[in-house]
Amino acid sequence: MKVLVAVGSKYGATREVARRIADELRERGFEVDLQDACDVQGVHYYEAVVLGSAVYGGLWRRDASYLVKEHLAELKAKDVWLFSVGMETVVEPGQPLDEADGFARDIDAHDHARFPGALDWDKLNVGEKALIKVLNPPKGDFRDFTAVREWAAGVADQLESIAAQ
Repeated sequence: MKVLVAVGSKYGATREVARRIADELRERGFEVDLQDACDVQGVHYYEAVVLGSAVYGGLWRRDASYLVKEHLAELKAKDVWLFSVGMETVVEPGQPLDEADGFARDIDAHDHARFPGALDWDKLNVGEKALIKVLNPPKGDFRDFTAVREWAAGVADQLESIAAQ
């Protein structure tokens, strides 16, 4: 089964999460293409898609959002999993849906996972640093690669089940 893992990442932290997901799927025997969302020419080549993005203010990066919007009909007809990476990964009960939750609903995704991200002060530009000073989020690398691997293993289990049908 051919699987696309596509990602919207600005500084590379989310791309590393996507790489770990792709590695887990490959280890389980799937043919996997890992691509930046902006480089994806089409999803019709793939039987399944895992799509993720860094999250800023509840929004995915534009390239990942565009990929969903541009290929919405095709994605609805495929097996799709979504993941979001960012400092705002915890959703409280009653909190409004963010953009990715809407995408998951629109394409009937199997799952939308949220993973904590990383904030590297040295990589930010002047405008981003000014905003970060105001918001004062925790700085550092909070990615949980054990949770990422476990989630990817669950995706692989579901893909194996789908392939056996």
